[in-house]
Amino acid sequence: MANWKAGIAFLAKYVPLWVIISAIVAYMTPDSFRSYGSIISPCLSLIMLGMGLSMTPNDFKLIFTRPKDVIIGVLTVYICMPLVGMGVGKLLGLAPMLVVGLILLGCSPTGTTSNVMTFLAKGDKALSVTVSSISTMLAPVIMPLLLLLYAGTYLAVDGTALFISIIKIVIIPVLLGLVMHKIFAKQIPTILALVPLTTIIAIILIVLVVVSLNAERLQAIAPSAALAMVLYTFMGLAIGFLVSKVLRMPKEKGKAMTFVVGVQNTALAVALAVKYFDPVAALPAAVGVVWTTVCCSFIASLWGSKTAEDEIEKPEKIEPV
Repeated sequence: MANWKAGIAFLAKYVPLWVIISAIVAYMTPDSFRSYGSIISPCLSLIMLGMGLSMTPNDFKLIFTRPKDVIIGVLTVYICMPLVGMGVGKLLGLAPMLVVGLILLGCSPTGTTSNVMTFLAKGDKALSVTVSSISTMLAPVIMPLLLLLYAGTYLAVDGTALFISIIKIVIIPVLLGLVMHKIFAKQIPTILALVPLTTIIAIILIVLVVVSLNAERLQAIAPSAALAMVLYTFMGLAIGFLVSKVLRMPKEKGKAMTFVVGVQNTALAVALAVKYFDPVAALPAAVGVVWTTVCCSFIASLWGSKTAEDEIEKPEKIEPV
């Protein structure tokens, strides 16, 4: 058992590398994957099932014990990030569908990767988990409304269809995962050990399909999408960090706020873009799968190392005799 767990850990450690390889393969042989667009939504559902399996009712406890922190996190994500997406798109003069893709990403809930980044940075993981969980559960209502508001000027947005799709591919799998966690409590450690593998496979399949659908257009628009995602990610991280500073949050909360705002559910943005808009609109989020992971992992590692050094150098408290 230890061997296969170590193998999964190895695969999880180098997710950006597998994603890059997958993108290259899809770009070189697009006809091999172009006809599999229908698998994107099931792959996202599989990712969301994994999220549900890893959640417990305790993940929602913070909304009652520390409602202010959670509300600030959720509001910052849903108020600021759609504006960042639209602003970056207009600043760079991107094609309408790329702007729609950035807006769609900005309207998406916090991604579960934020929890990993917060953990690596030695931040407030409870806050990160609660914000990502609450923002995900609110997504069916908030995302269609935000898309109607910001993307409606670029194309027609079917808010009802979006609501139903998000319920089907996000909320139902998450709830199913929560139920399975309860029913199979004894087996859950083994099941959770397999979740990273299924998530990696799902992400790779999504990237293969999205890149293959855009292979002909990638040479012209990929640099623009990449630059947009660099700006978008840094602005999101900066907003989360600055909000924590303005509100004088402790360092641990500040780290969590940085990642819950700067890391969003790229897989959901990809799935909805392909299903309701255009494959080009999926490119920002597809690029974000790699860029956000690499960039945030670097920042989280720096923060985590700094915290560890501070703990070592902190003088030992001497109790009075």
